[in-house]
Amino acid sequence: MLNQLVELLKDKENGLSLSEISREMKAQPSAVLCMIDLLVKKGKLLEIGPDGQCCTTCAAQSECNLLKARGKRYMVAASVLQS
Repeated sequence: MLNQLVELLKDKENGLSLSEISREMKAQPSAVLCMIDLLVKKGKLLEIGPDGQCCTTCAAQSECNLLKARGKRYMVAASVLQS
């Protein structure tokens, strides 16, 4: 299922939200979030905000109003796309 998740996101230029991924994969959001967290830690996925900026490098992530209102999106890391 991890590979299926990466494949789903490969052609999504602006990434997808947790709810969009869950819907596409027909899986519970909690299960999908566990997979996403693992793939982010492995460097295969990036967390991005609604503005398209990478959240993991932002110092204001905990106070971000955009994230509170719209949530994170996820996309495939460039290193994965190149391989």
